[in-house]
Amino acid sequence: MEIREIKKALMQGEIRLTSHVLSRMEKRGYTKRDLIACIMSGEKTHTQIYKNRLCAIIEGVDTDGLPMVVVIGNDFSKQTKYALVTAMPPINKKRFKQVI
Repeated sequence: MEIREIKKALMQGEIRLTSHVLSRMEKRGYTKRDLIACIMSGEKTHTQIYKNRLCAIIEGVDTDGLPMVVVIGNDFSKQTKYALVTAMPPINKKRFKQVI
């Protein structure tokens, strides 16, 4: 799962938003434009297993230029290629390159 193929999938509409990321967006004040900006400006910093799914951690910036992190993995529902699992502000200096 490389950042180049994730960006290509984004441009082709092959990334689905999970209910979890939608609730986190509402809680944290993120928009779909923020998610897009984060992926397009970001880099894959590492991978992890989340709920039996291989996920990429992408660190980028939102539309305001603030650091942001998204977690994206394969879409188990097979509706799209990838599913956006969550979005968050990076606050842990040990885990992320840039923090708020």
